[in-house]
Amino acid sequence: MIEEDATLIVDGVRIPGRIAKPAGVARATVLLLPGSLFSDADGDYPAWNVRPHVYRDLAHQLAALGIASMRQAKNGPATGSEVVDTTLSSAHQHFEERVVVARAAVARLREATPDAALFVAGHSEGAVVASLLCAGNDEGIDGMISLSGPALRIMDIMRAQSVAMMPGADMSGFDAAVADMRAGRPLSDAARANPMLAGLTQMPPQALVYLREVDAVDPCEAIARVRLRTLLIQGGRDQSVTPEQVDALAAARAGLPTEIARFPELQHFYKRAAPGLDAMGSFALSTDNDPAVAEAIARWIDSGYRG
Repeated sequence: MIEEDATLIVDGVRIPGRIAKPAGVARATVLLLPGSLFSDADGDYPAWNVRPHVYRDLAHQLAALGIASMRQAKNGPATGSEVVDTTLSSAHQHFEERVVVARAAVARLREATPDAALFVAGHSEGAVVASLLCAGNDEGIDGMISLSGPALRIMDIMRAQSVAMMPGADMSGFDAAVADMRAGRPLSDAARANPMLAGLTQMPPQALVYLREVDAVDPCEAIARVRLRTLLIQGGRDQSVTPEQVDALAAARAGLPTEIARFPELQHFYKRAAPGLDAMGSFALSTDNDPAVAEAIARWIDSGYRG
């Protein structure tokens, strides 16, 4: 395997990236789009001291199967990203800029592997970014891979997670706060006094704007606009994007070329998780990715060549 730097400067921010290539000629290439939170290029979260290295593992496993890839950091603290132009960098405060960054990464990866078919794989929130990118008509992308992509809007995911952690809790305050946010209204005094909403109320104003922009995208509607052949990958012990959401994504793509690859024992970062492991324990796992995920991607890519 060969690795090379693939750092980009997009709208005033230097974004670290890595391209991993097999030793021989790559038969395909995959752009790995990161999910939410502040991850570095390997898929670690230094700000939380959590290191699942999900994108590094995928990249190395794909390279062993003859497939090149590019992975990137997110713009944010401790990820290696750096603001080089404060005037331009304000664009990164908006969710739509993630598509701009992804488009720049497609161009860089195509430059590195000009003769290989190119696929876009988005992980978690990155799957929503991939859908928005791949719905375009002029990208020249050969297919899309949803890696644990959500079917619910982000605030609906947050609600479901709260219900799972606090069964039977009164959700009326949460629902009122979400209604206000979706309408662009400021959070009420009641919301600010609600312990269930502490995570939201402590966010700076621009972070709330970004969250509202993410929430405005319905993942099912977004993926239904992708006409490319699409692979949906889902872990059965994923507590961030619950397993039934992959079926909702598939249903939204009725009539479009879609395959599902399920991995019953894997969590959100494709580690084997013990039954009953709590959400924080699962999030903190730092074992290697199960290679079955990369193998499923390789098989799916090859099946398109045969078909």
